[in-house]
Amino acid sequence: MAFFTHYLLEILAQITLQSLMISLIIVFVGGLIQGYTGFGGGTISVPILVLLFGPIAAIGIITPIYIFGALAILPKAIKNVNWSEVLPVSIAGSIAVFVGLSILVNTNPLVIKNIMGFFILLTTLIMIAGKKYNGPRNIFTSIITGLLTGGVSGGTGIPGAPIMVIYYLAAKTGPTIQRANILITGCIFSFCIIIGLAQNSIYDHSIILIILLLSPIFMIAAKLGQYLFKLIPAEWFKNVAYSLLILAGSILLIY
Repeated sequence: MAFFTHYLLEILAQITLQSLMISLIIVFVGGLIQGYTGFGGGTISVPILVLLFGPIAAIGIITPIYIFGALAILPKAIKNVNWSEVLPVSIAGSIAVFVGLSILVNTNPLVIKNIMGFFILLTTLIMIAGKKYNGPRNIFTSIITGLLTGGVSGGTGIPGAPIMVIYYLAAKTGPTIQRANILITGCIFSFCIIIGLAQNSIYDHSIILIILLLSPIFMIAAKLGQYLFKLIPAEWFKNVAYSLLILAGSILLIY
């Protein structure tokens, strides 16, 4: 108990109580979305964290949390992955992540914030419109998808960038396989982001403490979201997720 109290006081010395409570709420909501859909948890959480801590710190916070949250559902997901598609996307995308990160850490934070907001709104509107990728599916298209996704993920810090989501959801496979492909690829890209940010000395004492506090909240919410996947109609939950994404993107552009 004494350790927990000391740990909490250290975090509160770095950020305000209001910022901490807002972070806990948005991370819990993001975890629910992540557990239910297999994607979107980081995308929803990032905008609020950006406003609280700035773009680079927000990305540094949410990316490890995303991986911790995924641990709750990774064992089942790995069994359902279509590796013939995931490997080309992941390998090409991992290279592109580091290119995107080099741009991210050297760009004006205000510009990054606006790019995040625009990209979230654009891709959400595309998904709402029901636009799907109907082109060929081969190693070349998988590599292109990986390069675009990795570049956006590294450049904006949005885990599981919607480009790969649209590509995977267009595959003629069941929802379980699609969710697994999205989850595994998102984790691989997130791991690359963590390495890149660590090389740029982003992870100071305060950020590590915040990650340790928020990660259990995200993990619990992700597990709950996975349970809700069996109870709540997908269409209803999808509409909630889209609404939150539009709100998140708008917040980044306005504030």
